Amino acid sequence: MTKNRAGIAPILSVFATVVAGCAMAIQGSVNGTLGTILGNGIFAATVSFLVGLVVLTVLSLTLPKARAGVAKAYRLVRTGEFPWWMTLGGLAGTLTVIAQAFTVPLIGVAVFTMAYVAGQLLGALGVDNTQLPPGGPKPPTPWRIGGSIVVLVGVGISAAGVLGQGVPLWAPILPFVAGAATAVQQATNGRLRAASGSAIASTFTNFLTGSVLLVLASAALFAFGTRVESFPELPAQWWVLIGGLLGMMFIGITAQTVAYLGVLLLSLMSLFGNLVGSLVIDLTFQASHAEVTASTYVSMAIVLAGVAITTIPPGRFSKKLR
Repeated sequence: MTKNRAGIAPILSVFATVVAGCAMAIQGSVNGTLGTILGNGIFAATVSFLVGLVVLTVLSLTLPKARAGVAKAYRLVRTGEFPWWMTLGGLAGTLTVIAQAFTVPLIGVAVFTMAYVAGQLLGALGVDNTQLPPGGPKPPTPWRIGGSIVVLVGVGISAAGVLGQGVPLWAPILPFVAGAATAVQQATNGRLRAASGSAIASTFTNFLTGSVLLVLASAALFAFGTRVESFPELPAQWWVLIGGLLGMMFIGITAQTVAYLGVLLLSLMSLFGNLVGSLVIDLTFQASHAEVTASTYVSMAIVLAGVAITTIPPGRFSKKLR
């Protein structure tokens, strides 16, 4: 029975990570819309994080296991048993939400997703080869390297397509940088979850550090004269406030599954869910300035081919040839 459960765990981890990727695609659209309504991406990111923090605070206070996990995480950091810098994953989360708020209205969810995951891939190739992931090092295989290169080619095609539509260069670069930071975040989240015994504890820590940073940034903007625009659309578009909940879902799931999948495979499975969700959103709502063109479909096909190549086990074909 134990062996069967051990074999099922990676499969469930793949499915859960794909679902989390779909949630990230929805979050990108939600935060991009909220940024447009409020007139500033920093304000939108702050609202998104604070909503998630409020929900996580309630869960941490009401669920005994979550409360014990948060208390244990605090104790481990206070005594130095757990490195304090591994609790700063929320900083990568803030960069991601800011990137969503500023760039999704320009480039669309699909291109944002591909640029974001390209950064994740480069970060994950490096992170997986270290002691940082909770499941230990996963040295890059030729299939992983080759598949990642294919994915980067697909992303390059999509980026070239939106740049040809007059989108500024920083728009695809910002999610790329956010994705690279997320690779480190996913590994440290997994370590904190393993140490505290609670996914809610690692997720709460992310939202706490991210919220502190964003509140300070919003206060600074407000002090220098930036104001929140009126938002008469908000009551009718209440769904723009659920970005923090979707981010909470993504962080909580990936903190659990990274131990089974590793950072690179986790990034690729979340990419698949991201692409499916983002394409549906872009075609249904058409909320961005960039259009979904033939190059978008071509780049998606190339990216998914890269995902398939990357998941090939090492030595798969060499064994058949013997």
